[in-house]
Amino acid sequence: MRRPFCLLVPLFILAFDAEQVRAGYLDENPDEVFAGVYARLGTSLPVNVARDPQVWVLLDQLKREACDQQSIDELALLLEKKGYRRPAAEALFNFVRQCGAPISALQKSTGIFLKLSDYLKAVEVADEFVRRAPTNSSAHYVRGEALEGAGDFRRAVVDYANAIELYGDKKRISSRVFVRMADAYAALGQFCEAASSILTWVALDPVNHDTSATRKIISDYEQRGNCRSSKQSLSERFAMRGTQDVVRVKAQVNGVQGVFIIDTGASYVSVKSAFAERAKIPQTNSEITLATANGTAKGSLSKADKIVLGKLEAIGVPVVVQKTDDKNFGLGIDGLLGMSFLSRFEVQLAGGFIEIRMRRPK
Repeated sequence: MRRPFCLLVPLFILAFDAEQVRAGYLDENPDEVFAGVYARLGTSLPVNVARDPQVWVLLDQLKREACDQQSIDELALLLEKKGYRRPAAEALFNFVRQCGAPISALQKSTGIFLKLSDYLKAVEVADEFVRRAPTNSSAHYVRGEALEGAGDFRRAVVDYANAIELYGDKKRISSRVFVRMADAYAALGQFCEAASSILTWVALDPVNHDTSATRKIISDYEQRGNCRSSKQSLSERFAMRGTQDVVRVKAQVNGVQGVFIIDTGASYVSVKSAFAERAKIPQTNSEITLATANGTAKGSLSKADKIVLGKLEAIGVPVVVQKTDDKNFGLGIDGLLGMSFLSRFEVQLAGGFIEIRMRRPK
């Protein structure tokens, strides 16, 4: 009984590959046979590694099909297993530069360089990842890791902020990115901002995130930064008005009074550039993408030395400066009071009011 042709095709392919191996891997010089492949991938392999039958077949496939994504993926994985991680990472990086895809290869390449503690090279690859996928949360996260390893903590903070903002459901985001952001802030000596990072993560899911471990981390940062302005049990209460329960409040930022909307769905305190100038909030080149109710918006990540809302104060608050007009926040509104401020307190909505009070020890 004859077997169907579809069952013979894989056997033919295997036989073809095996023939390629028999024809060269034992006696031909791989440096000569695969010179073009090595040049495209920006790397080379020791002769004994290239003569491994599996490696030889994959190199031969890339010689015939320069942009064979399956072959480069399998080759990189095989080289990693054999302990040749740097050639694997270089091959993935240069393959994407030559062929334009797959973007996932850049994430793998960055990850390998991070494992090798080659942070400068990891930054180079991650820069390419972000350039090709600017709205990819993972691209910003791995570049943040690379920048942190390279000691560029300020840029790392910005990438971690972008990774958080570009993530879909923030309630499902790993604590890892918030912890790394806090570490980067702490390395800059900005301990109150470090505490805000962990507090923001806790606020996403207080039932599961508010633990003794997170409270200790927050307490340590607040003590190091002298962040708590009062030990009294202070609170403020505001009426929610209108069909959308918008709460407008007067608050001071760096001693300058403005009108703000309390927004528990916003990650950051956001202000218009005109108000930032009046409040002497430093202008930076640290651009991040904000997820807002009206879509995404661009702004520069900075900080306010102090924000005061009635009797409540917070020191060292991350702030995003937006180049906006009145359509973004509304006429007469200077910005939003988001979670980089509100997470320092306990926020409760009930009976048509929003109450903000000092966090109570647990």
